[in-house]
Amino acid sequence: MEPNEPERRVRVQDATKLRALAHPLRLRLLRYLLAAGPRTAAQCAEALDDTGANCSYHLRQLARHGLIERANADGANQRDRPWRAAATGFEFLPDPDDAEGRQINDALTALGVDEVFRSLQRYQQQQHRLTDEWQESATFHNYTLALTPEELRHLTLTLDAVIRPYLRPLRTVPPSGARPVSLNLQAYPTPELI
Repeated sequence: MEPNEPERRVRVQDATKLRALAHPLRLRLLRYLLAAGPRTAAQCAEALDDTGANCSYHLRQLARHGLIERANADGANQRDRPWRAAATGFEFLPDPDDAEGRQINDALTALGVDEVFRSLQRYQQQQHRLTDEWQESATFHNYTLALTPEELRHLTLTLDAVIRPYLRPLRTVPPSGARPVSLNLQAYPTPELI
């Protein structure tokens, strides 16, 4: 059995790199590569219901900014070589003094929220294709907590530590029967009570 891959988490603060991601397909491509592992442009196009040429173009843009890279593939020609994420995870946090970076990060956050919603819709439409075991394992909980900022930070760091060993890019040899699972965690002050 091969060991799991070491974590390579990258913090993206540069406005140029953030701008490169501020496109719905690019963000979806990066998330797809993180979830699925190395894939060709054609495989990305099929999974994301887009064209190969369009995916190829946007994959090259992501690569130009160091967010993805070509994966090693024995015997594959350059065109058929798969792409992979350049890290096992990314944090998109602009420099606090960079107004443009903060604006781009706001756009990325909006795209991320839209993608979470689309993913939930796709799951809801396709869940009947899963076994009962998988359907019963899925969960949709919503909690309202009473926390201080310090408690919220502690809670998110604790949950992150529990979740991190299961990250798909780190589990290069997951157990039999494992499949990519989307886990979304949002924690923020309830808007109606701000």
